[in-house]
Amino acid sequence: MPANYRAFIIVAITAVVLSFSYCASQKPQPVAAVKENFDEELTKLQSVVDNKLLPAARQNNVAQIKQAFLAARAQYKTIEYYLEYFFPTTAVMLNGAPVDEIELGENLIQSPTGFQVMEAVIYSDDFKGNDQTLVNEIKKMQLNLKRVVRFNEQYQLTDAQLFDAMRLEIFRIIGLGITGFDTPDALQSLPEAAAALQGIKQVLQNYKDDAVISKTQDAINYLQQHNDFNGFDRLTFITAYIDPLNKEINQLRLKRNIPLAQSGFALRDDATSLFEPQAFNINSFVSNSSGFITADKIALGKALFNDVILSNTGNRNCASCHNAAKAFTDGVPKAATITGGKTLLRNTPTLTYAGLQRGFFYDLKAGTLEDQALDVVHQKDEMNGSLTQAAKRINSANTYRALFAKAYKDTAGKADAWRIQHALASYIRSLAPFNSRFDRYMRGDKNMLNDEEKRGFNLFMGKAKCGSCHFAPVFNGMAPPLFNKSEAEVLGVPAKPDTASAKVDADLGRYSLYNYPQYKHAFKTPTLRNIGKTAPYMHNGEYQTLEQVVDFYNRGGGAGIGINLDNQTLSTTKLQLTKPEMKAVVAFLKTLDDQPVQ
Repeated sequence: MPANYRAFIIVAITAVVLSFSYCASQKPQPVAAVKENFDEELTKLQSVVDNKLLPAARQNNVAQIKQAFLAARAQYKTIEYYLEYFFPTTAVMLNGAPVDEIELGENLIQSPTGFQVMEAVIYSDDFKGNDQTLVNEIKKMQLNLKRVVRFNEQYQLTDAQLFDAMRLEIFRIIGLGITGFDTPDALQSLPEAAAALQGIKQVLQNYKDDAVISKTQDAINYLQQHNDFNGFDRLTFITAYIDPLNKEINQLRLKRNIPLAQSGFALRDDATSLFEPQAFNINSFVSNSSGFITADKIALGKALFNDVILSNTGNRNCASCHNAAKAFTDGVPKAATITGGKTLLRNTPTLTYAGLQRGFFYDLKAGTLEDQALDVVHQKDEMNGSLTQAAKRINSANTYRALFAKAYKDTAGKADAWRIQHALASYIRSLAPFNSRFDRYMRGDKNMLNDEEKRGFNLFMGKAKCGSCHFAPVFNGMAPPLFNKSEAEVLGVPAKPDTASAKVDADLGRYSLYNYPQYKHAFKTPTLRNIGKTAPYMHNGEYQTLEQVVDFYNRGGGAGIGINLDNQTLSTTKLQLTKPEMKAVVAFLKTLDDQPVQ
């Protein structure tokens, strides 16, 4: 072969190789493709808001307003995973809960804005289309969407972040999406959950795995084929479709050698199900690493919890009001004071799962379990003690020297006020076994629930609307997937369970601490775990049975029994549950009782 011909062949091959190399370099990597796709989907949302929703609102066309509103919400849901993860503050302004946000430290009241505020207007009984509030909300949304465009230009994504965002969005769908939490009036939670999964599917398509894409489509299909909100089988959807999908996405992450995102959220970074035994990182609920729990701290805390040495009178301990056999409650409406003859202000709440919350006491006056322990020990009607004095008694008797030495790596084994309250808090944080029949069912033992109990779960998470305030899996007021705030609600609880002449209980709740009108009669949303063991119920202990409680909610809370509170946050709309449905809800609630450790 002539030399010049060989040279020509080499040049030609080099050109072809360089051409392929250039094309490959021009093909966007998954993160770049996702960001580009987000920009496109965000532009679509802006277009619906600008060109459909706002004109319809200005023209007072109710049918077109609703049509454009639902289209905008569905489009929002396709990029919810991205907005919630990378722009959480803006996401609240776009789709936050329609209640005032009060910043206590700054004495600031932030009025709600976004889709949920619009929905309350659009779906109100007297809406006629000519509403300036709606127009104003749409204009605010336009500004917030423009803000996202500006900030997203500078944002640099990673594969780890995208997989974490998808994981958290799936948790959001389970805990909020399918319950109707953010669409209580339009009842579009199922098609919107499908839209959210469609957004996840768009991300996954960039990672080229047919199996996981197929599983995502299966979950979307199930939602589309079973779109009756009240009749939707949420239990099947979670266990057969969306939980397995989350695990499959995690397997794809591992296969691609993508690291975990180090989020530090309440859930473990590697948790792929809300219903795993160790889904929560309990140490994320403490302020710093010195507060992390250990087996030795738990053992010390348990001993102190059951010892009268903490009370100055030597006749009461923590277990006096928090009986382990009753899920750490006492079985009475209100506990007796330490001196007897009177009762405490409120019902004794369970301590189980207390560590999985961000606020303590019914009025949320304590921010940590350590603060709670300090308050209770020092409260004159409860323990009438002093941690400083208790430490002196403990050190004088040397009773606890070995336990303190092991717990705090201190050879002297000395007690002090902080160590006592921290040990107590560590023990309480350990009281979250997640071993109820419901938990076992969610982990695969399908013999754990009967048909009525399954129906009760589906009602709880759907028609009965319990799951939109008592969020799975702890069933307290901590909203998934971040679990970063304990919520309080105004229910209109009566002084006596008498529906003929009901009067609101005199206890003002959070208002007694903070004089905001929104806080009148507001109380923390407690966990429903172990509720079968913790009667009587409500902050005043006035309801003796779960049947009474469910009936109260079914009537629309206080409003349904004649109590008129302008700030009631519980929906005043009657739930229309039948007697068999209420019975099923109660049956499900009892499956949340922890089982004895075998």
